[in-house]
Amino acid sequence: MNYGLAREIYGVTPWCVDSISFQSLSAVLKNIQNGVNLEIPEVKYNTPYLLELKGETKLIRNEWQLDNTDQFEGIGVINLNGPITKGGGASSSGMIELSNSMLTMAKDPRIKGFIVATDSGGGSSGAVDIMGDAIQEVKKTKPVYALVTKGGMAGSAAYGIVSNSNKIFAEEGMSIVGSVGTMISMEGHKANSQEPNGTKHITIYATKSTEKNKAFEEAFNNDNYELIISDLLDPVNENFISRTLQNRPQLAGTNFDNGHTVFSKDGIGTFIDGIASFDEVVQMVLNDSKNGVQLNTNTNFKSKTMTKEQIRNEHPETFAAIVNEGVTSERERVNSWLVYAETDMESVTQGIESGNAISPSQREKFNFKLMSANGIKSLESDNAAPVVTAETPVVIEATENVTAENPVSNMYKEIAKKL
Repeated sequence: MNYGLAREIYGVTPWCVDSISFQSLSAVLKNIQNGVNLEIPEVKYNTPYLLELKGETKLIRNEWQLDNTDQFEGIGVINLNGPITKGGGASSSGMIELSNSMLTMAKDPRIKGFIVATDSGGGSSGAVDIMGDAIQEVKKTKPVYALVTKGGMAGSAAYGIVSNSNKIFAEEGMSIVGSVGTMISMEGHKANSQEPNGTKHITIYATKSTEKNKAFEEAFNNDNYELIISDLLDPVNENFISRTLQNRPQLAGTNFDNGHTVFSKDGIGTFIDGIASFDEVVQMVLNDSKNGVQLNTNTNFKSKTMTKEQIRNEHPETFAAIVNEGVTSERERVNSWLVYAETDMESVTQGIESGNAISPSQREKFNFKLMSANGIKSLESDNAAPVVTAETPVVIEATENVTAENPVSNMYKEIAKKL
């Protein structure tokens, strides 16, 4: 029995899943509820194996099977072909198990890279980051390519996971990709209600538990779904969209976040990187591994903007270094203006108050003003002081006129006035 799978489907975790897959999952749940024994596949869905590139192909379904000294080159193949859940069930592995297997396989030097072979419509929103984090970690040392299998799909949570890969390809043009969105489905009874057979459904909360389960009570009792949307679905969805866009910036401007799907042939350059066969993707992974390309192009997906108080409290040494650097920088900026205080104090004051560094053109203006002032002083000092005597009053007047009408001095003064 798939009790683990039923628990996740029947729970109140928001789901990132396309509509067709959700109908299938709902049917599985109904069968479990009705006591139908579901067929358990020989090999679980969402299972990794090893593709050996030299000699006979080995299907390695558990990491302990790599505990040997055989020499070969291999590629880890991650089958993402079942419902995306955290814990999994009898028929499919959960992302906790699958991510641990991938991380363990990645430590083996014989594994040159990974292919995430995908045919899934999505599943639990809480499982996306678990597998996505594992891919991001593996990408630091080995290439990870996603391949949407022929006739398959990478929908919603499954697409959110493979968006972490270095590249995404599809085996054919009619595969389905997208459905980036979040939904929830619930079953329950109105609080304090009674069925025709006399069964009562009573809900009682502690005195202080005024907000507990309020969103769900509003949905069941008053058909009010706003709290579930605003307090649960929207935050989960925004996180899903944000991470997907960070992994695939080429999706910007495509309305990918409205939940629509496209055929893979129509998503080249946005949702996926191209159409390629399995063998072609194998060769791409090997080329990346041998050429030593920069593998992890999305290592900053967890980065966030920190407030000044967060930096001060969480990283005091860094905060102090930033402050000291800022103080030094500001002191140098102010001093660069003050050098010209005697030349034009009004302009210097305005420059300091603007918060801007002194520009080369402004510096040239100040230097010319300074040169002009020095030139005027030099010209005036070159003229001998007039000799004042009772016998030479006219000479005094003539000398003063000559000084005032000195053409070079007047030229400097006129230019300086215009600056």
